[in-house]
Amino acid sequence: MLKEGDLKLEAFKELKKKVIYQGNDVKLDRKYESWVLEPLIPFKSITILDGLGGSGKSWFALDLSYTISLGFDYLGKYPVKRRGTVLYVTAEEIPEEFVRRVDLITALYGDNENFYWFSTLHPEYPYGSALLQKIAWNIMRTETARVLEYFISEIKPVLVVLDSMVNFYCLNENDSSEASLFYEMLKEWIKIYNCSFLLLHHQNKESMKSKEDEGTFRGSIVFREQARERITYKSFKLENGMIARKISIEKANYYSPFIKDFPIYLRWDTGTHIYDKELDEQMKQQEEEKKNSKNEKKSKQKEEKVKRLSKNF
Repeated sequence: MLKEGDLKLEAFKELKKKVIYQGNDVKLDRKYESWVLEPLIPFKSITILDGLGGSGKSWFALDLSYTISLGFDYLGKYPVKRRGTVLYVTAEEIPEEFVRRVDLITALYGDNENFYWFSTLHPEYPYGSALLQKIAWNIMRTETARVLEYFISEIKPVLVVLDSMVNFYCLNENDSSEASLFYEMLKEWIKIYNCSFLLLHHQNKESMKSKEDEGTFRGSIVFREQARERITYKSFKLENGMIARKISIEKANYYSPFIKDFPIYLRWDTGTHIYDKELDEQMKQQEEEKKNSKNEKKSKQKEEKVKRLSKNF
């Protein structure tokens, strides 16, 4: 038990004055803005962007990054509430490949001095992509973690994109304690540097067989539950050969009237997500019809089961 004169006790007394509030404390800012991009990217939070590998998550993340850094409403519908610099870190593509994506997105949005990026595969970058490493029984931050924190402190981004999480988290993805350490590091940076994180996460390949929106989540439940928002991203081909994307908000901890719009269906054309009202309404109608058909089938099966049971009595 702490006693008077203990240095920690004095420090805790000062901490109490700073972090303990009583009731609806008038000193707190009621005008605090909860969103970077409403309703997709909350401020000072971790967001998971979940989808199969190769489905187009990186294009979507780039789309959101340019929207936030230039201050445009996404798809002309969803407002940027905190415009700012974005830092995009890729561990999957060399600079010469990634810059082709940047060229295409720049052709759509225009030049953007508020978008910064780097690849851990750059030939001059001397470290790996892992942010944490396990040595014996100890888990330690790597040089890349120190480099990334330095870049964040210098660039001061409102959003940091890690593409993809599996490359930066190189511990046991099913170990909740290790996953918690990874998130605690990100949360520490969020508190210090007032930024948000968007983590691109590959779904389990079982999701390829799944017809559910969220598919099967891979890794510790910590990744899913401690994120403030989870977006799922699906790519599919329509009967006419057109490529479309389905964007769903599987989890959102902050309220927004725009959440009711989701899922939304977007056309996809050469690196560009395009809102097509006709397509969106058509696909939502089809989804509703499938849902009703499925419910009717279940209802009939239940009725038949009741009839069979009644005959036995």
